[in-house]
Amino acid sequence: MRRYDGELIHASRDDHGPIEVVEDGRVRSLHFGSRSRQSALLLERPEALVLAYTQSMMASLLLHSAPQRVLLVGLGGGSLARFLLHHYPDCYIDAVELRPRVVELAHGYFRLPEDDPRLNIIPGEGRQFLTHAALRHSDYDLILVDAFHGTGMAEEVAEADFFAAARGRLADEGALAVNLWQQPAQRLRRTLTGLRDAFAGRCLQLPVPTRGNLVALAATAPIPTHFATVWDLRAHALARFTGLDFPAFLEGLAEANSSA
Repeated sequence: MRRYDGELIHASRDDHGPIEVVEDGRVRSLHFGSRSRQSALLLERPEALVLAYTQSMMASLLLHSAPQRVLLVGLGGGSLARFLLHHYPDCYIDAVELRPRVVELAHGYFRLPEDDPRLNIIPGEGRQFLTHAALRHSDYDLILVDAFHGTGMAEEVAEADFFAAARGRLADEGALAVNLWQQPAQRLRRTLTGLRDAFAGRCLQLPVPTRGNLVALAATAPIPTHFATVWDLRAHALARFTGLDFPAFLEGLAEANSSA
């Protein structure tokens, strides 16, 4: 059966709505009842980041280039987890995912390892986990937030109290990346205000090319005034290491934040 320009290879439903897996021969994609892809797997290179917004979220490595502890809020098909496990063998990941069925599909269809001791999948809601995370690890180098339902960004990860909780769980040189997707202008302004308040204004915006959405970055440490110059060597080193176009991320950050 054809679906979203590919072959539908799985369809199910949970309490939060439909879940579909579609394959076009090269790429396998996760959908939540709409054409928007929530995650994607390049079958020949499972560690690769296919979607532009997932690539842009890794611009957070410009703020912390050698993470050893990472929290993912929203697992999806596990694209970010696969990328980090591949490139950072000493990195340990906690991944919070609300939908158990999504976790099953990440393992069954998207090649997310089930027995890697570096990956700990936690069922539940991201804000709740951060609020009670004292029982677990509390000094993450990176927190990557990509939590969505079928129609847009999950509201519970777009509020000021969520960002304040995330700030409290980051290491001294830690960084947060949030996929803000395509939100109404008023809600986007409110979300960005809450983020700036939680991080004392230490925030940057990175528009996602061709997507019309936005990734926000925030840091616990001060961001250099001339970050485009300070991070230039780091961007080229990360590009060689990961294959992602970090110089383009840096250029996009400089353009989007030139008046900040």
